[in-house]
Amino acid sequence: MNKVPSFYVIAMIGVAIGAIALSFTGLMMRNIESATVWQVLFFRAIGMIAILSVFMAFTQRSHFLSGIIKVGWRGVLAALLIGPSFGLYILALSMSSVAEVSFVISTLPLFTALFAFLFLRERVQTITWVAIIIVLCGVAIMFLDNLGQGSSSLGILVAFGVPITFSATIVLIRSGPNIDMIPATWMAGFVALGMAIVLNDGSITDIPTTDIWLSLLMGCTLGLGFGLYTIGARYVVAAQVALLALLEQAFNPLWAWVGVGEAPSTLVLIGGLVVFTAVSIRAIIGVWEEKKS
Repeated sequence: MNKVPSFYVIAMIGVAIGAIALSFTGLMMRNIESATVWQVLFFRAIGMIAILSVFMAFTQRSHFLSGIIKVGWRGVLAALLIGPSFGLYILALSMSSVAEVSFVISTLPLFTALFAFLFLRERVQTITWVAIIIVLCGVAIMFLDNLGQGSSSLGILVAFGVPITFSATIVLIRSGPNIDMIPATWMAGFVALGMAIVLNDGSITDIPTTDIWLSLLMGCTLGLGFGLYTIGARYVVAAQVALLALLEQAFNPLWAWVGVGEAPSTLVLIGGLVVFTAVSIRAIIGVWEEKKS
């Protein structure tokens, strides 16, 4: 007789599917023909808002509007932090390789630990400090590869805005009552939408139809990923969610490599593997510690 998988296992699978859905962003971005960063952001935001509206209808049901109001000032501030990060991500991908951007974003758990130490006075374990130092070494190696290439180096710096803003959001949420992140992220989509309209120079829709559909698809995968992350995080321990989320950064450069032949240079690969290994080991230790407690 087949054993029905537990809800915990189903939630973990959901988080993994969310991470893999998000991992196709780099490949889709590389197939954009002529759309600018802000045009892509505009349609990506629309796609994300549409998918998250479905998630909200499912999770909030008849309390759709009250669910938005309940996020409070922390939820609004979270939206103001997350919204620009969507633009920073697309901007970074337009300036640097998918591998470089992915490896930088994988530092999210370490920034979260650092910000929690600075603002919430949470103790940072020695192993986390060691991981942070190793990550800095890995990033330095990637910068060495980009010496003299201003655009790519700047792209790496822009990419750091993504884990920094998300880490700040996580610390903000942990500083007060629980915030339902689906309404907060839904609101962030409108922040990104406004940002795209303000910063775009010219017509927002004057782009090839293929670019529009790819941008919308990027938004749909973004909404799907965030929706599954948020629901899964209610049932899966935080350290395991963080570990499963690393699947996005592992597969993102792989799809770009296989799909469009964007192979990372030797130094980027070495530096990136140093970063990813340090973060992964710290995440695995976190899972082991949560199981012990």
